[in-house]
This record gives sequence, structure tokens and C-alpha cells, in this order.
Amino acid sequence: MLTKKTATAASSTKAGSLRNKKKKSEATFEFSGFQDEIRVQAYYNYLKRTKNDMSGNEITDWLEAENILRSKASTH
Repeated sequence: MLTKKTATAASSTKAGSLRNKKKKSEATFEFSGFQDEIRVQAYYNYLKRTKNDMSGNEITDWLEAENILRSKASTH
């Protein structure tokens, strides 16, 4: 008679937590890279804004940087 081997609750929990840790670290890495790109773009927005004596602040620079990078990502 053949029996089906089943995983115990403890072993399946360990496997699930390992998969979740891998996904979280990958997502964090990707977000971190994207955040660095936003930071650089926001700095360029700041330079442009101060050079041209435009109104705004660091928040508007950051939000504009997010929009610029989001539009670049959607075109690729």
C-alpha cells in the first residue's frame, strides 16, 4: 500500500517564512533603488527651482521627481 508523505505544520511554517523573508528583502531592495533615483531627481528639481527663482519647497521637488520617474517607467 502506498502512502502519501505530508509535511508537518512546523516544516510548512518554516518554508513559508523563508519564502516571505526572501520576497520582503527583494522588495526592499527594489524600493530602495527607486527611492535613491527619486532623491537624485528631487535634487535636480531643487537646483532648477532655485536657479529659476520658482516657488516651491522640498516636498514639491520630491513629488515632481516621483511623477517624472513614474512617467519614465511607464513608457518603457
